[in-house]
Amino acid sequence: MQTYKPGVLAIATFALASACASTVQPAAKAASVERMQCEPSAAGHDAEHLVRSTTVLSVEPIYSHVLTASNSEDRVNGAKLVVRPPVGVSADQMTRILQCHSARILLGQVNGNAVANDPYWLPDTWVNIEVKPENGNFAITVSADSVRDDLRIYSRVNRYADDHRLATDPELP
Repeated sequence: MQTYKPGVLAIATFALASACASTVQPAAKAASVERMQCEPSAAGHDAEHLVRSTTVLSVEPIYSHVLTASNSEDRVNGAKLVVRPPVGVSADQMTRILQCHSARILLGQVNGNAVANDPYWLPDTWVNIEVKPENGNFAITVSADSVRDDLRIYSRVNRYADDHRLATDPELP
């Protein structure tokens, strides 16, 4: 049995090193997105205007069902905002704008505090953003890589929605 220990130890060390090396740091991800997807002009001004002027129709948590050792549970896995689509902006364009916005904030190129409770970024964390058409509106899903960060996103999304929610008549159902 002694002859196998060094081999097993070497394989375990290699596997651990590979797992750690494959994790992309948020700043590296942001730099890659900024380089590959973002237009050099108007570094963030259009995105900031878009984030400021978005009208939120609804917000809900996204859950994932997780099996545990003795049970199963639902965990928050991000948030979904349903928003009015900006005039002349497709879902793909909005995805790109919001991803560039997030990347530029993480890279320190634009001010992350310019819009109160901006849900499209977190300090030192890459935020996954996807925009899809939904019943004539846009469904924006926002998530991160940990339950802790997903809860932070959901909290920010709710506060942002409070400031950007569509005003409705309380007499309507």
